[in-house]
Amino acid sequence: MSENQSTQWIIGLVVFAAVAAGAYWFWSADKTEAPPKAVIEEPAPEPEPMPEIAAPPPPEPAPVPEPEKGPPPALNESDEAAYRDLMSLAPDGALAKWLVPDEVVRKWVAAVNAASRGELIHKHRPLKTIKGPIAITEAGPTGIELSPENYRRYDQAVRLFSMMDTDTAVEIYRYWYPRLAQAYAELGIRNKNFHQEVMEAIDKVLAAPAAEEPIQLVRPSVYYKFADPELEKLPGLHKLMIRMGPDNAARVKEKLRELKAALEQIPLQQSE
Repeated sequence: MSENQSTQWIIGLVVFAAVAAGAYWFWSADKTEAPPKAVIEEPAPEPEPMPEIAAPPPPEPAPVPEPEKGPPPALNESDEAAYRDLMSLAPDGALAKWLVPDEVVRKWVAAVNAASRGELIHKHRPLKTIKGPIAITEAGPTGIELSPENYRRYDQAVRLFSMMDTDTAVEIYRYWYPRLAQAYAELGIRNKNFHQEVMEAIDKVLAAPAAEEPIQLVRPSVYYKFADPELEKLPGLHKLMIRMGPDNAARVKEKLRELKAALEQIPLQQSE
């Protein structure tokens, strides 16, 4: 098909469309429209009720951050705060029976200093003494043995110590370290800091030997002594571990190993 034929074919197609449209308009306009058929509208179906959806619970309120704890109070004004922090290491005020509430920081520093040498302090103690006389049994070669009932006198104190949360104890130690170091500096000890003293005191307790039972005693004067001269010449801290009994001593050592492992993660701190 030539270009001229294509053009004619398109023109013809357009004319045919126009004529067809005109005829449709003519015939439609000449006739009366029939009324539209009535449309019966069916009622719209009622919407199905939406299933009840439980309202989501209100969001939990964001935890209120605890106020940041400032530095520890001055050493001479520290008793109330230091005592309160130590009391938090056991529930229901259970440590009130054992803790001395005055000169708290200085007394603990003095006790640690003595313990690092294996000694016990008898004055200005940070802990109250176990009440009651030593429990004995009249038996054995010397006629006096340390009674297992004597071990029970230490049960409560040891139980509270072993239940203490190690992380909390270390946190309190780190918080109070500037005041502990200050009190330690008052002792005039050079070439050592308080952190080192603490670690040495723990090692001294862990080195306490066990004693073969039954433990024989003698009473040359007012006080009882170990009949075995090897036990009698032990430092006071080791004698205390023997008097509290093998089970209590084992529990104390277990907790001290746990504390030591946590404290070893703290860099040695310098006195302030």
